[in-house]
Amino acid sequence: MTTSAPGALAVELHLASPTQWVATYYPMVVTPAGRWAEVTWDLHQHLMPATFALREPARWLEACSSDPDHPCYAGHRGWATQLAAGYATARAVHDTEAAEGPFSDQEAQLLREDTFVVPAGQLSEWVLDDLEDETSSIGG
Repeated sequence: MTTSAPGALAVELHLASPTQWVATYYPMVVTPAGRWAEVTWDLHQHLMPATFALREPARWLEACSSDPDHPCYAGHRGWATQLAAGYATARAVHDTEAAEGPFSDQEAQLLREDTFVVPAGQLSEWVLDDLEDETSSIGG
């Protein structure tokens, strides 16, 4: 598993409260099945106001610039400035943590074995399935 295209991050947007959304930034990885969000490495979370009607349980986008005018934010113009600022912070965290040194062959193998990558579009479905399993075992 390798980090994907230069600078690309996956961003999950979800409603945290009636007045706030949260943007969570994850690195993108390349796997034999394609590019996915590496959801075990949470780079940054950024609170944003619920200023426009985006009422779906979770939305994903691929961010690749700290410029709010970049086309990657075209579908989220109301949040472009906040998303771009969050991207810059997440990239700084990623670069700092990635610069801590290369993994040994053994560490890289352990990371590959212990990493579970969820396709970006399936994360909310995966979490909901897990919650349903927990609530059914509590009630029954």
